[in-house]
Amino acid sequence: MAQFVTETSIRHGQLALNKIPFKDNTKVKVVLIPKVELSQMSFEKAQELTKKIKGNLSNDISEERD
Repeated sequence: MAQFVTETSIRHGQLALNKIPFKDNTKVKVVLIPKVELSQMSFEKAQELTKKIKGNLSNDISEERD
């Protein structure tokens, strides 16, 4: 599966992506990861923040790779 990583901002509750190298109407899964300074975060804080992610992201990724 092709993957594409880009950085953008959420403005007024909306996310706009430009110049993405996929055909129109391609179904995609979007994972939003807020950009943070990891070196300034504690492991406990990282655990707390990742608990808020709904579903099991690692299982989703593993299933897609099979």
